[in-house]
Amino acid sequence: MTFSICVREETDGGDVFGVAVATDAPAVGALAPCVSHEGAISTQSFVNVRLGRRGVALLSDLAVDDALSGLLARDDHAELRQVHGVDARGATFAYTGEGCEEWCGHVVDEERGVTAAGNMLVGEETLHAAAAAYDEGDGPVCERLLDALAAGAEAGGDKRGHTSAALTVKAPETTVYHDLRVDEHETPIAELRRVYEAAREASETFTEAKKSRIFD
Repeated sequence: MTFSICVREETDGGDVFGVAVATDAPAVGALAPCVSHEGAISTQSFVNVRLGRRGVALLSDLAVDDALSGLLARDDHAELRQVHGVDARGATFAYTGEGCEEWCGHVVDEERGVTAAGNMLVGEETLHAAAAAYDEGDGPVCERLLDALAAGAEAGGDKRGHTSAALTVKAPETTVYHDLRVDEHETPIAELRRVYEAAREASETFTEAKKSRIFD
């Protein structure tokens, strides 16, 4: 009941990893997106949060495809899962179980470090639109991820509509607007953008000393 995009972006300061996700259920940000300095994963459909949390924890030792395929092999309900992600090694992974509800599927651009996946969608154009919007953007990763969600929803998105959305990013320099969610709203993607813009504006007043006390 979700569509999402995972990205890896190389910057002068180091790799940036991000997940953006939207669905017609409350509080998707508490379940689907998982990020670390080693990669980004989204777990969805019949959610198993361990796939995301344990998956990113393994990325310091394993490539994302090895980590997630191994976890799925030990999951008694793997046919109901959908999970995808990217890692610092340049690897990508996407899996859509046979029991996921239509339309369901995924797209992978290993060269660009982008994966997108969804289930209970109007159609596959949602994923292509989201990936294209991210790829064609030239702004900060967060803004391009928000553009990807908006484009995916415009192309159809969740066939029931959208109730919650989330944006989670891990970057060399952590900021307040790297972990945002709208848990229940009539227009969650637009609201997520509003929250992002407000959080980014507020963070510009933070001194470096204050940041060092707040962020790891």
